[in-house]
Amino acid sequence: MEQDSYSVPEVIEALRSVGVQEEVIEYIVPIAGYESREGGVPFVRDALDKLSPSWGIFQANIDSMAPGIYQAMKELGVELPGVTDKQDKILSTNKAKLSSEKNFTEEQKKFVANWFATEADLNANALVFKYTLATKMQDKSTDDFKVAIDAAYVLTTQKFADLENDDAQALKKDLENQYSEYVNTPIDRGIPEPEDGFEPGTKVGELTDEVQEDTDIDTTDIDMTTRSSTTNQFGTPPQDIDTTTRSSTTNQFGIPPQDKISPDFKKDSFLKYFDTVTSFKKKDPQNFKERSVAKPTEINFMGTPVTTQEIIDLLEP
Repeated sequence: MEQDSYSVPEVIEALRSVGVQEEVIEYIVPIAGYESREGGVPFVRDALDKLSPSWGIFQANIDSMAPGIYQAMKELGVELPGVTDKQDKILSTNKAKLSSEKNFTEEQKKFVANWFATEADLNANALVFKYTLATKMQDKSTDDFKVAIDAAYVLTTQKFADLENDDAQALKKDLENQYSEYVNTPIDRGIPEPEDGFEPGTKVGELTDEVQEDTDIDTTDIDMTTRSSTTNQFGTPPQDIDTTTRSSTTNQFGIPPQDKISPDFKKDSFLKYFDTVTSFKKKDPQNFKERSVAKPTEINFMGTPVTTQEIIDLLEP
């Protein structure tokens, strides 16, 4: 069940949620609190004025604020009974030559009164205020929201202007203070307060002397020889490598030592490398003609003779 009354922060957030500007919220909160007060409690959900059919937290007058109320109900999906196409157009635009054309029928007034009394929650009331303010500004042909609000809440604004009215002044001051306190209180985002001794500006990786002392590692008792015989720094056991045997076969890249390389290996390595780096220079096989060298010239490559004819052969497709 919807609660009976609301706090200042709840009213502020409801008005914000429907898009009311902050300066308007600051101005209307004390007025609405005074208007909807019952038994000393402000912002009573189903408050009803004793002198006029004005309902809810923002005391929307069913007789004079029909367009704003209707527009809010329409947005909320509340279907007002007996609405004709003409009435819908007039109430939706707030444009009519005669004020009576912008009014509810008696049946509709009963429906709206019951809606305010039993169904309209805080957000619904906030939306009603948003639209009734817009229609009032339109009626008054003004861009000043204070002019429209003062015209809609004549008695209350007059009481607030009367510094001799102690009751009105006390409530006005109290609600203004609650508004100010709420909007000026920093939001608690759950960030913990820094500990004693914390110095702002400490770079990542820097440690205080006290912390450094706790984290220093004494390496004097570590037997590096023993560790190397078990695991390395990555936790991998060392491999027993016979460097003498390996040097007689191949190195870490799979290439035999220089004194063990055969002439054929040297030649094959050169030809393979030469074929790789010159492959992009090869011409279209259909346009390539064989050529011969009368006196092949030998090139000494790693102690192995390689002829120019062999090099030319590498360029053949």
